Amino acid sequence: MREANGPIRAFGGGHSFSPVVPTKGTLISLEAMNGLVAHDASKLTATFLAGTRIVMTGPLLQAVGQGLLNEADINLQSLGGAVSTSTHGTGRQLQSFSATVRELQLVLADGSLVRCSADKDAELFQAARVGVGSVGILSQITVQNRAAYRLRENVTVMPIAEAMATVDRDKDKYRHIEFWAFPFGGKAILKRQDITTHAVTEPEKPLIDENAILGFAADTMRKMPWTNSLFQRLVGAFVSDSERVGNSFEIFPSPRTVQFNEMEYSVPAEHSMACLQEILDVMRKKDVNVFFPLEFRYVAADDCWLSPFYQRASAAISVHQYYQQDYREIFDLVEPIFWKYQGRPHWGKLHRLEAKQLRTLYPRFEDFLRARQRVDANGRFLNDHARKLFLG
Repeated sequence: MREANGPIRAFGGGHSFSPVVPTKGTLISLEAMNGLVAHDASKLTATFLAGTRIVMTGPLLQAVGQGLLNEADINLQSLGGAVSTSTHGTGRQLQSFSATVRELQLVLADGSLVRCSADKDAELFQAARVGVGSVGILSQITVQNRAAYRLRENVTVMPIAEAMATVDRDKDKYRHIEFWAFPFGGKAILKRQDITTHAVTEPEKPLIDENAILGFAADTMRKMPWTNSLFQRLVGAFVSDSERVGNSFEIFPSPRTVQFNEMEYSVPAEHSMACLQEILDVMRKKDVNVFFPLEFRYVAADDCWLSPFYQRASAAISVHQYYQQDYREIFDLVEPIFWKYQGRPHWGKLHRLEAKQLRTLYPRFEDFLRARQRVDANGRFLNDHARKLFLG
């Protein structure tokens, strides 16, 4: 770190869609820094090297009787990257990865190694919990877990309006509830998960490869846009209702092999259905050329300064576009709707906001800037994108 040419950026799993990583200076990989360092059986905490991918944490924690409190449905991110961008799963009572952090070890711009927590240099801890790689490079992360557990998952296909009504009505009934909406087919895939003591079920071999179907449909629709609504109406034929039981880390993730670009904003939970409905309406009105579904998830409020969920129970709404299509048409269309509802962008996903707008969305934005400046006065961790985010 002391000898590196700036700007210095670190990367873990390479999952981010936004340009938080690229730099003309020094790029540092955390890939080799992985594994479980220590665990506390009484507190149910565990310390990992920051390059540990989330997919690796499940078996390691299971071996010591623990499990992550929550996971997203993609688990290839590094733990350091997930924490730095406030990555999350779904659940009205469940917070982001950043909020589960109890202690951080990081390397600062001058090469010094420091530890921080809520009780030790709390301001640095707050800034680094969601630091977007601009405070220091995370090297070790201690997270709060729970006893290892199983989940029972139910997946079903239903009309979008029914899925919206079901999620709104049952948001406190299930530990996890979310859906994917296909605007031009009127269909949605609804997923519900709860902790269970039922026996693990044998995984069923799918009759069709859903990722292969998704890739085929997206590519066909790109070339022949008129097929979009046809394929979306057939979602129920491609995705069958199902139920399964397994260890939490085996149930949470879903394989995603078809490439895409993504925008995600978190809006106040009480306005989330109205926001989603506006997005659905404008997509249909403009007849945008997109096959990928919208994703809707609830996330609990937290106290992390730059978390999209800071002091606000939220719903995260994600918009996707096939990687071989220009994403700007649809993202430019829906992003102003997110702004209307005071949406806060996911730091690792595509958005157009800069410091001027972000300052109004995050009450502790200036506190973050002061804490960041204290440990990196020369801006060694600021690439071009980070400068737009934090300096304007």
